[in-house]
Amino acid sequence: MPVQIGKGGTWATEYAGPYAGLNTQTPENLIPDNASPSFNNFMLRNAELRSRPNLFIPFGTITPIVNPQLGITTFVDVNGTYHTVIWAGQNLYQFRNPILPISHWVLVGQAAPGDMKTNPVSYRAFANAIWYTDKAALVGANNAPIINPFVGTWNGLTAAPQFTQVQFDASVTQSVAGIALTDSPTVGGSLPGAPTVVGPLAIGGLYLGELNNQLILANVSVLDQSSGVIYSFPNLIWWSANGLPFEWDPVHNTSAGFNPFLDVPDLITGLATLGIAGYIFRTNGITQFSPTGSAILPFQFNHMWASDHGIGNVLPFSIAQYGPTCCFIAGDNIYKLSVTSAQDIGGTSRDAIFADLAAATAAPFANIAPIFQNGFVYLSYILLIPLAGFVRMYLYSFDDKNWSPWDLNMVANPPNPTLTCAPNVV
Repeated sequence: MPVQIGKGGTWATEYAGPYAGLNTQTPENLIPDNASPSFNNFMLRNAELRSRPNLFIPFGTITPIVNPQLGITTFVDVNGTYHTVIWAGQNLYQFRNPILPISHWVLVGQAAPGDMKTNPVSYRAFANAIWYTDKAALVGANNAPIINPFVGTWNGLTAAPQFTQVQFDASVTQSVAGIALTDSPTVGGSLPGAPTVVGPLAIGGLYLGELNNQLILANVSVLDQSSGVIYSFPNLIWWSANGLPFEWDPVHNTSAGFNPFLDVPDLITGLATLGIAGYIFRTNGITQFSPTGSAILPFQFNHMWASDHGIGNVLPFSIAQYGPTCCFIAGDNIYKLSVTSAQDIGGTSRDAIFADLAAATAAPFANIAPIFQNGFVYLSYILLIPLAGFVRMYLYSFDDKNWSPWDLNMVANPPNPTLTCAPNVV
């Protein structure tokens, strides 16, 4: 932008929007005037440059929950009541506005067969209840705490969550996704490697989704309760029967079943459903699946690519979805996935983001927020990266198509903060 020289030799430069935000891809002497290589702690909205709000508070300062929070979400029950819940330790807590100056978070009840430590919970609202799972082992973690895999649920009405189920033959599975003692040898023999199991079998996974009126688990573990052996199947997805979220037994109901994806060389790192199709993210690829209309084979699968190298999701909890838009981080860029295409959005901020990802002290997390508060619409992909002593947050504005980083002073002991779930920022 040209310099304007006034009377008396005074001069001024006027910078006008729309602003391009962070730019670390271009040599500094060639960066446009509406961008900056050291842009930080500003908000870009509607072609304006604004100071950022101080919205983020560590959960530990607003809750009495001493365990790491493993997931936070809101669902509505059959009576139309909204419930905001948090998982921590082995319990589920609910947010309530108190009359007395006491904790806003109250214990609902035990939600898991053991302490889930720092393993994030994957959850999905379905049939006016919240369903959740924990495989209890982070992808790539060498010393992840292990508990038995399970799926649990809470409908907002009962006194406590449910994470066990009495099966048709009166055997009890330590997961609401389970296989009865009677059918366990048959189902176990159909799994990859055909393990010999006695049962009952308890099923859990790293990711949980829904399509075609069926719950879907991805990157699955199966516990043989008779022997205590846990079988891990990182490329397997398992779905419930159509309209029957408590039924996961393909012998008992043919619309339930699983697919082991023996033909892919990597492992599943996420799951998203967009409209009439679902997307299974792998380290080096993406698999699209859609309903067939058949109860026996309810889904058809199409590997967009199944190579040793390719665009996939390399960070398990970088996947975030809002309506028809989904974002994820691949090895070469950050992508926005729609029903019809994938578009890279890293832009001129890609190198800065990837440098911080390489320096991360703990697992990054992401989500997509439509608003920051009522009346303040700011649809953004929010990526939180723990670094030495603070968390750097990158916001991608879908409207303005730019990135702005914020540095968050998160109190932590030890000083390197660790995120255990993506915070709910709305």
